[in-house]
Amino acid sequence: MALFYRVAALALTASLSGCSLFGDTFDDRAENYLVLEPKPVIQQVDGESELVFRDAHVIPALPVEPQRPEKFETPRPLNFVADNNEEQVVTSLAQYRSESLNPRLDKDGAGTEILRLDLGFAASWAAVTEALAASDLELSDLNRSTGTYYLELDLLNVVDERSWWDKLWGEELITRATYLLKMNRSRQGVYLSLLTDADNLAEPEQTAVVLREIEKQLIQ
Repeated sequence: MALFYRVAALALTASLSGCSLFGDTFDDRAENYLVLEPKPVIQQVDGESELVFRDAHVIPALPVEPQRPEKFETPRPLNFVADNNEEQVVTSLAQYRSESLNPRLDKDGAGTEILRLDLGFAASWAAVTEALAASDLELSDLNRSTGTYYLELDLLNVVDERSWWDKLWGEELITRATYLLKMNRSRQGVYLSLLTDADNLAEPEQTAVVLREIEKQLIQ
């Protein structure tokens, strides 16, 4: 029994080291195509019954005989964009994206200005995020799960109505605030609206400034 375990351990060691108990190495045929020559088709022998066969993997004839490589080379696809056409292709992709999004200002049922996009939530979210990064708007935070961007915006038409005493000793006049740019799903795509908080819409003038800036970036 002890002899059996020793033979089994020896066999396991041999298999892990890449050789057998009889000294044979594994026959790696991965690069045989570099040295093998094509074999002639089987010929019919006189007096024997006719052989019926067909090639399992037919190699198509080529107009020229390809040069045999000296070593194995991993097949790679051709470059998708040529250097002299790169700018044209990038422009075409940007145009396709803007046409697919079809950004356009509209109004909802209550008359509030919104920005409509024709793509789904994921694609629209990515496009608007990129547009905000390219714009003059200050993005302070975002929450994809709720479809909310947080923008730090200058308040419009700020009037300092503090008394002289408050101006001298009081708190600093607030001229900036955090707005919520909300992405809402609709029957066909999504739409963007601007709010001062979760329950209140922003001023129409501020909404127009923000949505027009995003629209401009999306159609570029």
